[in-house]
Amino acid sequence: MRRSHEAGFTLVEMLVAITILAILLVVATLAIPNHDERYWKDNLDQLVGSLNMAQEESALSGTPMLVQIDALGWRFVPATGAASNTPANTMITIGSMSSNPAGSQQSVVGTSGLMPDVYRPQAWHKPVVIEPVQLTLGGETITTALQIPLAQEQRKALLIRSSNGRFSWANGVVP
Repeated sequence: MRRSHEAGFTLVEMLVAITILAILLVVATLAIPNHDERYWKDNLDQLVGSLNMAQEESALSGTPMLVQIDALGWRFVPATGAASNTPANTMITIGSMSSNPAGSQQSVVGTSGLMPDVYRPQAWHKPVVIEPVQLTLGGETITTALQIPLAQEQRKALLIRSSNGRFSWANGVVP
């Protein structure tokens, strides 16, 4: 027969159980990957890869290609009409580009046929803060580097077009 003062848990037992539970929750929280960070980096890698491939294909084929990058995503469009008469090393528009839904533009398929999906319109995983940009890619001579700041929640990056025409990105760096 148990006495009433011996029933239940002691304060020490309860504190030990709470401490063990807290440690397990901390370990579980640290073990959960940050998917948003991975998606952010994957989006930037995909954008840079697409830009570099379009730059190379345009240079090889001699046909300029336009790329539009905005808060919705990025898309490649054929450089036809008045835009194709613009010198290839200039930006067509910055800031006032209309934001067309990704599916509303005619898609561009590379002449090599190696990676046609690289020119599909792409959307950011989460909304991005960027000044809308439209660039002409091709066999141009680039004299100045271009830097385009991007931000998504607390993450920041800089899309860089070097003087040799190659694109890259730097994480957490915004001038």
